[in-house]
Amino acid sequence: MENEYIPNELEQLRPAIVRSIGSTASERYLALISEKTFLNLWSYPNPYRSQKLCGGGDGKELCDLLVVCDPHIIVFSEKDISWTDKPDTVAWPRWFRKAVLSAATQLKGAERWLSEFPDRIFLDRSCGAPFPLEFPSVETRRLHRIVVARGAAEACRRYFDGGLGTLALKPGLKGNDHCNPDCTEFLPFAVGDIDPEGDFVHVFDEVSLDIVMHELDTISDFTDYLDKRANFLRSWLLHLAHGEEDLLAYYAIRINEVGEHDFTPPNDATWDDIGSLVIGAGHYSAFIENEQYKAKKKADEVSYAWDRLIETFTNHMLGGTSIVLPGYNYSLNDSEKAVRYMALQSRYIRRSHSEAIMGALSIGREREMFFRAMLASPESRENETGFFFITMKYMDWMKSRGGYEKYRIARTFYLQTYAQALLIKYPYLKRIVGIAMEPPDQGGGASEDIVYAEQIEWTHDDRERVLKDCEALSIMKPFKEIPYRGMEFPEVSKSQEVTQNRGNRRERRAEAARIRNRRSSGNRFEA
Repeated sequence: MENEYIPNELEQLRPAIVRSIGSTASERYLALISEKTFLNLWSYPNPYRSQKLCGGGDGKELCDLLVVCDPHIIVFSEKDISWTDKPDTVAWPRWFRKAVLSAATQLKGAERWLSEFPDRIFLDRSCGAPFPLEFPSVETRRLHRIVVARGAAEACRRYFDGGLGTLALKPGLKGNDHCNPDCTEFLPFAVGDIDPEGDFVHVFDEVSLDIVMHELDTISDFTDYLDKRANFLRSWLLHLAHGEEDLLAYYAIRINEVGEHDFTPPNDATWDDIGSLVIGAGHYSAFIENEQYKAKKKADEVSYAWDRLIETFTNHMLGGTSIVLPGYNYSLNDSEKAVRYMALQSRYIRRSHSEAIMGALSIGREREMFFRAMLASPESRENETGFFFITMKYMDWMKSRGGYEKYRIARTFYLQTYAQALLIKYPYLKRIVGIAMEPPDQGGGASEDIVYAEQIEWTHDDRERVLKDCEALSIMKPFKEIPYRGMEFPEVSKSQEVTQNRGNRRERRAEAARIRNRRSSGNRFEA
């Protein structure tokens, strides 16, 4: 945080965390789109493993990209293999072995190393910069394995006589069947389950990865899709999908019984009625051309304010420039917790939180202090983490009463007191994150503070102390409560609703039903 008011002695500069940007053009592109989706603090291209117990020496590359955002670990192995001019039945098995199976072998090695030697993973080949974040425990982690196989898109377009060049999905293909033209399930440019005896390995090509990470550009949206995708492809409910983009479009317009996107049966049928499903070409193109999809994308624009706010903090964490006020010690892992729970919010939730914050900043221009909390309702699936936001002006009279340092200390005390009081008032919360800053256009610089607090067993003395602090600060008086209701895909006119215009007349009529919409509810509290 940069601010002209802050004296130099408050700046406790630390060594920067230097991440690789990728060694090849394709690795650099993977690093770029990864940072947009997973954000910079959690995305690490080309980490290394040290063969020596004490580190140092010539490290070996662990994988092409490692994403760590507790409880998630995503391991990417990327191969760019040129297509040969042999017949497809010859060229495909050769390409598949080099681009897919070889990458899957690297993933297995990386997973084993992550489990056995997490303290011997480094950011540099010389193994002098340890991996900066703590890894989730083996018991709680959700590990996702991704092969990115490049080089076959043009040949794939030729084989299927058009399309985007994405690989087809055929779950009946298992293991080495992908490379065996004599197998009854064999189909060039189709991928099924490459390791049926092990944990699921996702295979994306250069086109499909771009699409999926563009449409699902938060770690929660992306990993939720991976989990549902793995279950669906191993369920025998899918016979064939023309391409990843069409599978994604099918998923994006369906909601299961608990309100999550999922691979539910089409047309309100049951899987017993359908047997196995074929998802043909055209679902994705129809999806992105529809007005409801466009309305969602327009509504999501404000949500990227949440991403920018996260990276306001993470840029300083990576750069070693986070400011520590007197009486506090800096810990990257403690600081990471607060922004991690911000990063774990879906794009849809980020939209509503960003709207709340932008509104608070506008109101804060007119008030010395403004408070707004964003809490899901107790019955909501997203009710474990609460957020609140404070704007607090740095007034002229403060300059003669301790200056900006005292202002920051006081602002932090407000944050801590609000956090504790909200956890006591709303015991269903497991944790809360609070952010404070000056309102915009105040002049003279600006700074941001963030606090993270977890629910505990509050003793009588704890409650009395927090109550006294609230009374001293004159906060936590009756709030103005504003119920919030939202829809992921905003309403449009009947003629513009999302439909899948494929299949016969009966199928088109059934699929013309309104998109299954994800909804959210909660409350905003103001003071």
